[in-house]
Amino acid sequence: MKTSRAFAMPFAFAAALLLAGCDKEAVLHSSLEERQANLVMAALLDAGIGCRKSPGEEGTWNVTIMESNFAEAVNLLERKGLPRRAHQGIGEVFKKTGMISSPSEERIRFMDALAQDLAKTISGVDGVVDARVHIVLPENDPFARHALPSSAAVAIRSRWDVDITDIIPSIKGLVKNSIEGLTAEKIMVTVFRDAPPKK
Repeated sequence: MKTSRAFAMPFAFAAALLLAGCDKEAVLHSSLEERQANLVMAALLDAGIGCRKSPGEEGTWNVTIMESNFAEAVNLLERKGLPRRAHQGIGEVFKKTGMISSPSEERIRFMDALAQDLAKTISGVDGVVDARVHIVLPENDPFARHALPSSAAVAIRSRWDVDITDIIPSIKGLVKNSIEGLTAEKIMVTVFRDAPPKK
């Protein structure tokens, strides 16, 4: 019995080396801002998944892992909402593409830029994975007796292990104070909580 075990050991060791040698590197994410790449690496390393960062194109970064860890890494980052979705600010969105823009075009660009800025701010709150903001600014007639009120809808995706119910009034206050003529009653905040990870 001892002889057979001793005979089998070198083959088992060789098989393990062969399997290890077959594990190749794979790019998990590319063209990330450095901060996003660092957040991705921190999450992977905390979970015991080895990774490395390498320069990408035009000042961006790539995160590489071993292929055998790919599925686990993707599921982990999906739960944590990483990397964060890029948001465009007012300076990027609210700009003209031609010499002259119509008032309607300017209004649409302004609403989109304001919504993106608010979404970016809310996404930075602890426990929030992602956020979307939709704003309605009615084009009221200045001579009309009754003006239609502005309104806003906020959709938040939160982490499964964090309850953000207590900060919803603060989020409403942030949105209300960012939009002229908006009242708290016209702001709807909906939270979608991630499902806990499967064991």
